[in-house]
Amino acid sequence: MAKASTGPMSVQAADRVDPIRRAKSVYGAVIRNAFLDMLAYRLRYFTGIITYLLFVSVHYFIWTAVFAARESNATINGFTLPEMVTYVSIGWIARSLYFSNIDYEINELVRSGQVSVYLLRPVNFHLLLVAQAAGETLFRLLFFTVPISGVILWLFPVELPASLGHFAWFLAATVMSFLILAEVNFITGLCAFWFKSIDGVMRAKYFLVQILSGLLLPLSFFPGWLQTVVELLPFKTISYLPLQLYLGKVPLDEAPTVLFEQLCWWVALGMLSYFVWRRAVRVLTLQGG
Repeated sequence: MAKASTGPMSVQAADRVDPIRRAKSVYGAVIRNAFLDMLAYRLRYFTGIITYLLFVSVHYFIWTAVFAARESNATINGFTLPEMVTYVSIGWIARSLYFSNIDYEINELVRSGQVSVYLLRPVNFHLLLVAQAAGETLFRLLFFTVPISGVILWLFPVELPASLGHFAWFLAATVMSFLILAEVNFITGLCAFWFKSIDGVMRAKYFLVQILSGLLLPLSFFPGWLQTVVELLPFKTISYLPLQLYLGKVPLDEAPTVLFEQLCWWVALGMLSYFVWRRAVRVLTLQGG
């Protein structure tokens, strides 16, 4: 009797595990294939190293000129010159990790009509694109982030993280930055279901994220009214808050609060992505007759 009762339970357990194993197998394969596909474009990232180096160099010389007329230990809006150099350098290094092209991918799929093929596949379109972006991020980590980090750290006086604990929280926050930006890009890409081209929308999103995330300029330099607006938006969790962790401007006992805020924004944007996706599929169905 005991064996007879455990049999159905083991079958039910297998039924629950199999979908999880299948999902890991499918999306794991997507991550692996995305990594391998990027190998064909690895030379492009050598030119990207030069581009990132130019960005950091320009900011370095600008901030050096800004602080030149001040005392050596002067601060501007809470930042010293070494902190600003570190902020800019680590900010662009981190961007090479959390950056993704999900909006561009959706735009191309809709424009070419291949999105219908993806909709017929027994996989979640949203998770598929995020997994693909994760595979590309792994590629960039090896062929872009590591080389550009070595060059920037060699050329510029970048400070070490405030502590090992702050650095660990910074890495965790950077992972969350990837997930949050992936949702922002997914929502942006879904605009292609309503418009013939979203090139302008993607460019606007690109500059908004650059500015409002605090990548180009710390948010403490913004006017008071703009800081109030930015506090209500998710963009500060992409760059500004993780960099605050790196510099030690957020105490270690408050670091979990930063991660929790990022988690809340990720969940909220994920729910918005689901809602917009459901509407986008209906529009696509109507256009297809």
